[in-house]
Amino acid sequence: MELGKQKEKNLRSFGFDKEVDRTKFDLCPLCGNPIKIEDFEDALSRKEHKISGTCQKCQNEVFE
Repeated sequence: MELGKQKEKNLRSFGFDKEVDRTKFDLCPLCGNPIKIEDFEDALSRKEHKISGTCQKCQNEVFE
């Protein structure tokens, strides 16, 4: 997942270094598991991934 430079700077300024680093390696920022696009259940889940970088499992835990 590609973060914009400003978004990355903002996240790092709030102490989210580990999470930002994970997204650079296509890992979920919450659990650290690899992101697999085929694991997403629907278009809304893929859209959320583009916003937050989270995997389907973490999305399910956060939103349900």
